[in-house]
Amino acid sequence: MLTAVTGATGFLGMHLVRELLARRHRLLLLARPHPLPARARVERFLRASGAGEEELRVARTCLEAVEIDLEDGFLGLGREDFQRLADRIDVLWHCAGNVSFTASLEVARRTNVGGTRHVLRLLSAGERAPLLHHMSTVAVAGARDGGVVAEEVLDASSGFHTPYEQSKFEAEALVHRWVSEDGGRAVVFRPSGLVTRRSAHPDCPRHPLQALAQHVGAMLRRHPELAAGTKPVPLPLRAGADTNILPVEHAVYAMVEAGARRAPGGPRIYHVVNHANVPMTEVIAAVGDHFAVRVDTAWRPPTGQWDVRQALPAYACWLTCSRTYEDGNLARLGLAYPGQPVVDRDYVATALR
Repeated sequence: MLTAVTGATGFLGMHLVRELLARRHRLLLLARPHPLPARARVERFLRASGAGEEELRVARTCLEAVEIDLEDGFLGLGREDFQRLADRIDVLWHCAGNVSFTASLEVARRTNVGGTRHVLRLLSAGERAPLLHHMSTVAVAGARDGGVVAEEVLDASSGFHTPYEQSKFEAEALVHRWVSEDGGRAVVFRPSGLVTRRSAHPDCPRHPLQALAQHVGAMLRRHPELAAGTKPVPLPLRAGADTNILPVEHAVYAMVEAGARRAPGGPRIYHVVNHANVPMTEVIAAVGDHFAVRVDTAWRPPTGQWDVRQALPAYACWLTCSRTYEDGNLARLGLAYPGQPVVDRDYVATALR
C-alpha cells in the first residue's frame, strides 16, 4: 500500500512522516521544488530529532518523493504523469498549506483552496478510490469566540478573524462536498495549535508559537520604547481568554491511530485537541519572559490611542477567544494520548526557544 503525503517537509508534515515511518508505511512525499530534495530534508529532520540508525535505514528504504506544484491543476506534472501518480495512491495525507496568519485572502486561497481542489482532482482520477486524510484546523470555527465547537460540518455564520481561517474553512468545505456529491472517501482532522518543546533547528520548520515570537520580536524592534523594560507593555486581554495548544507528537500519534482504527462509515471529522485550554495570561507571561519585558494585560487604551494590537492584528483575536472543542470521536475509537499532555507557562516558555 502506498501512502502519499503533501506538505511532508512542513512542521506538521515532518512529524507525521516520522510517525508513519515508525509503523513501516511506504511513503511518497509530494513536495514543492527545493534546492535540497525532500528525502534529504526529512532525513536531516530525523537526525535533528534524535533518530537512530535503524529509523534512518527505514526512512531510506520506505521513502520516495515527487516534486509538485499545488497551485497547478495537474500539480506541475503534466497530464500523463499526473494520471500515473493518481493510479498509484492508496491513501493521501493532505498536510500542505499556507499557514501564515498574515497572508492575504488571495494568497492563502491559492494554496489552501486551490491546492485542495487539485488534490481532490488527483484522487478522483485514480483507479484505486484512495482514502483522503485532510488536515484541517479548529480555526475553521472562525470568529466564534466562545461556546463548544462541535465535531460536525460548520457554517460561516460567525465570520472569520483572518484570511487563514477563511481559506481553511473553504478548503474543508471542498472536501465535504467531494464526499457528499462525488462519492469520495475522506477523514477530516481538525488539530488545535500544534507545538513542540524540542529546541528549534534549521531542518525543523517553525510552529505557531515560534512564529508568534518572531512577529513580537519584529514589533519590539520597531518600537524600542516597548522593549526598554522601564514600563510594562500594554496588552488588553479579555477576562477568561484561553487557547488550545497540543504537542505535535501527541497529535500525529492520535491521527495515525485514528486512521488505522476508524471503521468504514464512521465519523469523518475528528478534533485533535488538548484536554484543557491554557489561559492566555500564561501564554503572554511566557512571551514576556522570553523577551524580558513586562506585560500589563489589564490595561485598556483610551479612545484613539495607539494599541499594541494594531502592530499584531493577525494575533489580536487570541486575546478575546475562549471556546472549547468537542472531542468524543477519538475517544470512541478507544484512543488516548500517550500520557496526558500538559501545556502550561513552563511548556510555552520552552516551546518559544
